[in-house]
Amino acid sequence: MAETNATILIPDISGFTEFMTTTELSHSSRAIHMLIDAMLNAIGEEYEVSEIEGDAVLLIKKGPAPSKKEILGICLKIFNAFHSQRMWMQQYTICPCGACKAIINLTLKFIVHYGPLVELKVGRFVKQSGMEMIVAHRLLKNSIDSHEYLLMSEKLLKQVNDSTETADMVWGNAFEEYASIGKVGYHFALLNEARKNVPAPQAPQSYYRKDSTPYLQTTIAANFLDVYMVIMNIPGRAEWMPGLQKVEQDMPDICIGSLHHCLFENHQSTISPLLMISSDEEINYAESCRIEEMNISLVYEFVFKKVDEKSCHFSVRFMNAAELPIPEETRGILLENMQRMAEKLKLFCEK
Repeated sequence: MAETNATILIPDISGFTEFMTTTELSHSSRAIHMLIDAMLNAIGEEYEVSEIEGDAVLLIKKGPAPSKKEILGICLKIFNAFHSQRMWMQQYTICPCGACKAIINLTLKFIVHYGPLVELKVGRFVKQSGMEMIVAHRLLKNSIDSHEYLLMSEKLLKQVNDSTETADMVWGNAFEEYASIGKVGYHFALLNEARKNVPAPQAPQSYYRKDSTPYLQTTIAANFLDVYMVIMNIPGRAEWMPGLQKVEQDMPDICIGSLHHCLFENHQSTISPLLMISSDEEINYAESCRIEEMNISLVYEFVFKKVDEKSCHFSVRFMNAAELPIPEETRGILLENMQRMAEKLKLFCEK
């Protein structure tokens, strides 16, 4: 077993357990995957990714400890990537489920420690272990009254030089008493101000021109959220939408701006979500639709209004998004297709 000194860095997502146990599992898992992926991209090759532990990333840097300035720099880089991705997901999601709404509650903290580690090779995997690894993980449970902070153990700080670049952060001193370990001292700084400085992602381009085109309306014997989720699942529309054979898309997620290429029996259309506004009683959703064969650009608006837990009012309309008017023959075809779509949606949801 090889032993080496190393810096242990653990970015840990706070609120993860509650998030995963009180929200939709598939959506919460996907959200955490996207956030961790953003963090890993920010890390680059500065640290070795030893393990991904569900809500945390275990990072190792062998050799002498980096400076306090370098530690602060990598932590803020990860912090900014995490919150930029979180804000992007909030702004661009079209899903009203509990998981996608609860992304706003996720926060990030950092534990940094230093000491000798033992490398264990298990099959083709290499795992670091030892007392200092245990200490680093125990430090995740501490008495700091915040969910976002940077904690550096005293053992780490004995190896690094202080720097003026970290002087503008307010540092506190504390210690924890752990069974079988004893007293562990540390310094910490809250990241409240750092969060205010996270670069905001570019806002989605969701504007479109509206007109007085009437809605086609019907009542569906299904929960309004369930009906919306059927419409929102653009790849799944091939299961019920008349004439739709398959859907191909440029990315796995469905969000504002994502492109979905729909192959129908006699034409192709490219659909892209524009906006979603939700409340406890109603959801408004809009998407663009480009049909090259007909040389038309449309915006479809959908409204889902709750009647009770088992029924809702469904409304849909299309509007011309181009400068040239839609020919009457083409408009007639589009109206007929929309009527058939509403009928099939009603049958599918009520089953």
